[in-house]
Amino acid sequence: MTEAQAASANKARYLIHAADSAPLADFLALADVDPEIDVVDVIGPRDQPHTAVVEISPDKARLLELHFRSAGKPSQQLTIEPDQPLSLFDGAPSDPMM
Repeated sequence: MTEAQAASANKARYLIHAADSAPLADFLALADVDPEIDVVDVIGPRDQPHTAVVEISPDKARLLELHFRSAGKPSQQLTIEPDQPLSLFDGAPSDPMM
């Protein structure tokens, strides 16, 4: 396994969310030049995205979380959370009449 493959295998998906699109735009500009951050998708209107899906290592996620908590006004603060798979029924019986 090459070093690049090993680094990629250690990555997980996270959601970076902002109430205002300006901080997210700043983060995306940083992500473009940071080789540890792979932007998978951007969610929201084209000119005002609110969420980015990124692949990063758990260590990088912890560093970003600490940075987001210590920087910026609370109304513009970015948040990070693990990207969880969606489930239509979330473990409930498939028949709603049951």
